[in-house]
Amino acid sequence: MPAATAAEAVSAKTLSQLVREQASGKEIARFLDALSPAERVEQVTSVTGRGVKYLYDAAKGAEPLRLEDFVPPDEKGTVIFEGRNSLPLFSRFQKRFARMGGEVIGYNHQSMSFVTGPGYFVVRSASGTGEHGDELYFDYTVAPPGQPAGWPEFSPNDKGLSKPVYANMIDYCRRVATGVLVGKAYKLGVEQKAYFTLTSPR
Repeated sequence: MPAATAAEAVSAKTLSQLVREQASGKEIARFLDALSPAERVEQVTSVTGRGVKYLYDAAKGAEPLRLEDFVPPDEKGTVIFEGRNSLPLFSRFQKRFARMGGEVIGYNHQSMSFVTGPGYFVVRSASGTGEHGDELYFDYTVAPPGQPAGWPEFSPNDKGLSKPVYANMIDYCRRVATGVLVGKAYKLGVEQKAYFTLTSPR
């Protein structure tokens, strides 16, 4: 039997294996790009804990994300991404996005939303300056221009039980592969050692 090619060897692995082996960002992107959307969701959400941080580090220097990567310009409804964060508990969630008032906005859909609130944010294009100048970010410090139909009632991120979770937060995001990104949370410019992945199921 002929020896397996490099491409076949990569395709035989899982994303978790690639992370454990500290594969490069390009290797990870090639692996994920070869999968269907459903397979990407399964592979990416299987990576937990420090593995999520590794994905963020490996994605450094990747092609910057655009607003269109979350909600296409002609999309009229809500776009859902499946999420996994690096926390030991309550690590599965969704971020849901929509266009409103010329902006892309989002909120967090997860099992503890009745306690923490929906955590609304506005998606901002990369600023072009500073340490994260090439990274699109989620801005929790501003109110959205409105509330799409069917979304939970807006509540400020700096009030009540939302405050310790979402107040003063910025998530900087890097592209991992087609329909896949990884983010890192900061509050008042201080990194929170909290990371998450988002994967589009479509």
